[in-house]
Amino acid sequence: MEEAQLLIVPDINLLVYVYKDEVPFHDVALGWWESLINGQETIGIPWAVATGFIRVIANPRAMGTPVPPRQSIEVVRQWFSYEHIRPLNPGPQHIYYLGETLSATGSSATMAAANRVPDAHIAALAIEHDAEVHTGDEGFRRYRGLRWRNPLI
Repeated sequence: MEEAQLLIVPDINLLVYVYKDEVPFHDVALGWWESLINGQETIGIPWAVATGFIRVIANPRAMGTPVPPRQSIEVVRQWFSYEHIRPLNPGPQHIYYLGETLSATGSSATMAAANRVPDAHIAALAIEHDAEVHTGDEGFRRYRGLRWRNPLI
């Protein structure tokens, strides 16, 4: 019997590290990404990750020298040109998974809880698709049932 192939979901932070060589962890992140794009494992990129990547690297306050959206959109197009990289979309039960991951952020309506919504969405997608999130953000440990790892350590 053939073993099921792992689906990997990259987080925004790692993809930013790959494309911005002035940031910490660039070399490690680049090695991680090159091994994935040259490998066989399926990579599912949520649109929230793709658009978050475009947003972050275009922001001069976040990244120093900004990358124009047209250029970063071309990077995203290039990702999806690989046969084993595909968009990862919510299924019909996604709202259930999102509700579960959002409950891990706490019940108060604070800025900190609100800022965790994008991560909760990524975690919910990964749980829904039985995938593993690759991230440099230790905050993903709060999501019960989520498989994740930090390829930077």
